[in-house]
Amino acid sequence: MTERVFRLYRRTGLAGLLLVTAAIVFVASVGTGSLAARGQRDSPLAGMATLTGTIRSATPFQAAQVYIYNPERRMLYMVYTNAGRYRAVAILPGTYEVSVTAAGNLASVKRSVTLKAGERGGADLTLEPVGPDPGAPNAPFGGMASRLRPSSSELTFDEIFPPGPGLEILQRTCIACHGPNFVAGQRWNEAQWRGAMERMFGPAEDAGQRQSPTVASTGYITRGVLTAAERDVLAAYLVANFGPDAERRSVRPERPMPVDETAIGNAMYVEYYPPPDPAGTLSTDPRYARENQGRNRYTQDPSFDPEGNVWLSERSFPSRLVRLNPLTGDFKEYLIPDPLNGMHDIRVAKDGRVWVPEHRGLPERGRSPKHLSVFNPRTEQWEGRWRLDPDDEIKTNSGEKWPQSLAIDSKGNVYVGWIQGGALSKFEKATGKVTTHIPPTRTPNMYGVVPDANDNVWVSLWTAGVIAKFDTRTNQWTEYRPPTPNAVIRRPQVDADNNVWFGIYAAGKRPAKLVKLDQATGRMTEWTLPWDDGQPYDVNPDPDGNIWMTDSGQGGTLVKFDPRTETFTCYPRPQAADAPSIEITRDGAIWYSPRGADRTTVAYPGLGVLYPDMDRIRSLAAFPGPRHGG
Repeated sequence: MTERVFRLYRRTGLAGLLLVTAAIVFVASVGTGSLAARGQRDSPLAGMATLTGTIRSATPFQAAQVYIYNPERRMLYMVYTNAGRYRAVAILPGTYEVSVTAAGNLASVKRSVTLKAGERGGADLTLEPVGPDPGAPNAPFGGMASRLRPSSSELTFDEIFPPGPGLEILQRTCIACHGPNFVAGQRWNEAQWRGAMERMFGPAEDAGQRQSPTVASTGYITRGVLTAAERDVLAAYLVANFGPDAERRSVRPERPMPVDETAIGNAMYVEYYPPPDPAGTLSTDPRYARENQGRNRYTQDPSFDPEGNVWLSERSFPSRLVRLNPLTGDFKEYLIPDPLNGMHDIRVAKDGRVWVPEHRGLPERGRSPKHLSVFNPRTEQWEGRWRLDPDDEIKTNSGEKWPQSLAIDSKGNVYVGWIQGGALSKFEKATGKVTTHIPPTRTPNMYGVVPDANDNVWVSLWTAGVIAKFDTRTNQWTEYRPPTPNAVIRRPQVDADNNVWFGIYAAGKRPAKLVKLDQATGRMTEWTLPWDDGQPYDVNPDPDGNIWMTDSGQGGTLVKFDPRTETFTCYPRPQAADAPSIEITRDGAIWYSPRGADRTTVAYPGLGVLYPDMDRIRSLAAFPGPRHGG
């Protein structure tokens, strides 16, 4: 099948693929069938290997990260040291490259280790000072030196961002959303900075206008955030401090993220990387190179099926669904019905069907109709496709609009939020009817959709700083605004007690927050993250009542918050990249997809999982835990 698909693709292009069938399959590697049917649902980890060792260093270190990488399988295991020793379990047999990094620009040379089924292997390593060059002989796994930054470019926030009216505006807009390092790393002229402002805040003529009750701005920021005079002040500040002649810098946190090796020493990460697309095909096709920004694969948003597989979205063009068998590391892929119309989030329903709303797509598709599609993994066929705004009720001042995230209620109805357009579409499963619902706050964007125990749907009105509840019986909205002003809110989640949780990014000197909304009382409680530049992107409760967050502010990190003790525990991820969403299995394993804004910020796209306690691993399969909705 693979060769037949590629021959057709070379001969006729993408159009030829789509004419054959809307369910064309590109097989990245041979699948292995139903995990449950193979008796793997809860089987012991027979045939797996263990690796242990000692890390030596002339420089003191804590919680060094040990990388165990299999180039053939394209799989990585990563564990932390505790008192200079490490241990990794449930390793598939094979030959691995083993290396270690630690804070303070310390790394080891890579060492090859072959592990047999059931074997307990050993590998001792030595940490030595290393420069920032990812091609250095003693660079960590795969040239991953993203955590080993040159200290000469790191300055404090106050050293990089001088005081003034421009800084106040910058903190509550650009930095509150992107973090300080995005700005500190740019060297743009005035035209480039003003172009970025227009993209984020909408056209210049929108400045100072209130958000229209009927028309959303094309910018990502709610209209009226900046007046025309404030745009001028901000542009002058940015050009003066981050113009073409400025040095690219990064912020050295005055409050580093705390890492306690005794608390995380028994944790283990596993990452799975799909094979890169062959040169000249799929994401490397020259026709899509500009939009793919040179990336070979661009993945995000994991979701579990009833068989223990993990699905994610492939956002490069042409866009695909990707399925991982965690027991073997094998991937299988399926083009979506219109692979040039884009995708972002996905959701697997309880019956195993995968729901996919289209996203922005190629630039010329920004004004094209967007659809909701459903894929049946058992038949490997797309079974339906519906327009998400059939009556064209969502209006923006450019005509561009596209959806993003979605949720499924207990009746199987699907709710899709429009990140460009600021509305909620409801697909009624029983009738196939789609209706559009616009919240009272006419924000241009909606980021994150989740059902609660009563089948209400919660959304974040991203840059408006509002959490909103949509009553699916009355079609009425209720809005809540957190105590922290100028909040940028993404991806709310609901816990077992029906409380709504979400995070708020740091805004320069203002620290990040974790927020709980008690539905019974309407009361919000905020906890301050005890480190600088916190970026709590997604939050999710685990089966034990802990709240997990993905934070990319000081590098890729998963964070556990225990509401009982009100304590945070940080687990730095293998790659310094963001992960926009996390999903937690019934056993408490946390799945994510390392993602980057461009090809330089994530070395290995794909899927990852954190096992907070490797001794509690009973199966590598990922089964969904109890959650609201379908």
